[in-house]
Order: sequence, then structure tokens, then C-alpha cells
Amino acid sequence: MVKLANPLYTEWILEAIQKVKKQKQRPSEERICHAVCASHGLDKKTVSEQLELSVQDGSILKVTNKGLASYKDPDNPGRFSSVKPGTISKSVKGSRGACTELRNVDWNKLLRRAIEGLQEPNGSSLKNIEKYLRSQNDLASIFNNPAFQQRLRLGAKRAVNNGRLLKDGPQYRVNYGSLESKGAPKYSSTFPASLPPVSLLPHEKDQV
Repeated sequence: MVKLANPLYTEWILEAIQKVKKQKQRPSEERICHAVCASHGLDKKTVSEQLELSVQDGSILKVTNKGLASYKDPDNPGRFSSVKPGTISKSVKGSRGACTELRNVDWNKLLRRAIEGLQEPNGSSLKNIEKYLRSQNDLASIFNNPAFQQRLRLGAKRAVNNGRLLKDGPQYRVNYGSLESKGAPKYSSTFPASLPPVSLLPHEKDQV
């Protein structure tokens, strides 16, 4: 059985990659380890191991240019034009191809579709969500991808972090409150009634 990276550690590593990129630096293993260690107190050896496992299961991309390895978020890979064919390391040729089809997947929509389709009153487990999605014929190209399960787990974690899903133990539910707030009008329908009485100006009183 292939050992997968810890989704939480993968999330921390992805955050570190974005942090390093914002500093206009190359997301190297050394910089990523330093960022994760500083932010979460994880030891360097663990970060390096989880980084490699994340690369193997397709959660993170590893590219090599001029002998230097860099790491990227598959959902936000940036430019690959500077990477010449054949410079991608052997260990990730398969993983990069595996996650190509998953790069533009809207995991929030898929998760919501599954949870609403299952209609479980107490929420749905990730296992049931995965089973439901695998039963959908139009998603065959997605769930047949070797990295599907890992990316689904990451998508669920991100959906909880950004408030789209609520998590109660192993159960996930759609947070309709967050969805409604985005499309809700800025003022309530009772707003006009709450206005104070309007006082007429002197010249308006004369007209009345």
C-alpha cells in the first residue's frame, strides 16, 4: 500500500510555498522546511519526509530547473514555461500527469453536490462522499485519477477552513449560512421602516 502524506502537513507545506513565493523567493526544500518549522514547530526531518510523500501522491508538484528543485501547488502552479522537457524529476513524472486533470476541479462544488445528494441528516463522512462521487458517471475522468482520494481530502479540509463546510467529528455538512451571506443584500427588507421620521426644511413647509 502506498503511504500517503498527512493532509494537515501537506496543507502547512502548501501555505509555506505560497509564503515563500510572496517573498519573491524560490520555494526550495530548505525554505519550505524553515517556514513550516517557524510557523508550526514541526521538525525539519518530518517536513522533508511529508514533502516527499506529498510529491509522490500528487498533492504537490516538484520541478527541476538548472539542477535546482522547486515545489508548487498543483492548484496554482504558476509558470512552467521556464522548465524544459525532461527536467522534471523521475519520481514526479507520474504524479504530475496524475494531477493534471484535477488542476481545475472545483472541489467545493463536488463536495456540496455529494453531501446534498446523500441527504444524510447528521452530515456525511468523507468515505460516503467519495463513494457518491465515484457513482457519478460524469465524474469518471476525475475519480479514475490516482490522486483523486488525496485531493478530495485536501479539498474537504480547505472547504472547512474557508467556511463552506462544517465538520462535526468525521461528518461534513454544507454551511448554508456562508453561502447565503455572499448573495444576501447589504440591507434587510425592514431597513426602510427603521428610518427615523424625515423633518421638512423651512421652504418645503411653505410648499405643503
